[in-house]
Amino acid sequence: MGLEPYTYLYGNPVKVHVPIDIALNGLMIIGAYPTAHFNTVKSPEGKLITKVPVEDHLYPFSNEMYFDGSGIDRVKSGQEIEDYFLKQLDISRENCWITDLVKVFLFKPGHINRYNKLGYTNFKANRHEFLKLAKKSMSYLDQEIELANPKIIIGLGAEVNAVIHQKSVKEATQLISKTPILKKLNDKTIPFFACPHPGILMRNDERSDKWRAVLDETLIEVKNYL
Repeated sequence: MGLEPYTYLYGNPVKVHVPIDIALNGLMIIGAYPTAHFNTVKSPEGKLITKVPVEDHLYPFSNEMYFDGSGIDRVKSGQEIEDYFLKQLDISRENCWITDLVKVFLFKPGHINRYNKLGYTNFKANRHEFLKLAKKSMSYLDQEIELANPKIIIGLGAEVNAVIHQKSVKEATQLISKTPILKKLNDKTIPFFACPHPGILMRNDERSDKWRAVLDETLIEVKNYL
C-alpha cells in the first residue's frame, strides 16, 4: 500500500485492520482509515498528556470500551456509526459490511506533538499521505465490494468519495446528497450514497446542522433501497 511497517510509541505495531462485520448482500459502509486507542500518559516532567495514540483498536469502526490510563473510554467511531447511521436505518452492524479505504492508522501532526512532549521524537506524521494511500488501496476495495456483493454502498466523507469516484475533494463534497451515484463493478451496478463524515455530524454548529439535514434525507432513500 506504500508504507513501511511502523509502530506506536511503545513499539505496538500499526497493523492492517481487517473487516470483522462482513455481512453479504446488504449495506456496505466505507470509512477513511482506522482510529486508535488513546491514553493519558505522564510526561518526564510529570505533566499528563491526553489523547496519546498507543495501540490499534480491534476492527473497523470498533465500539469496544478500554482503559485509557485514567478511566474507561470507548472507541468513538463505532458509536458515531451506530448513532448517525445504523439506528436511523434500523439495522445492526452484524448485518453490514463495514470497512475502511486505507486500513492502517495514520498519525496527525497533533499526535506527533504529543509524542514529542513525552520524549519520543523519531515519529513522523503521515495523515497527509491519505489521498495517495487511498488511491493505491482502490484495487483492494474493489475486491472487497465484489466479495460483499452489497445492495447499496455508503461512503463516509469527501476524501473517501473523492478517491472512489475519481474527483477532487471539492468536487466530491458536491456529491454528498440524497441522490445515489451508480457505481459499476464487473457486470453489476450498485447504488452508492456519498454521505457526510461522522466527525462533521457530531459538531454543534451551522455546518453540522446542514450536513445532518442532508443525511436525514439521504438515509430515507437508503432505507428504501434496503
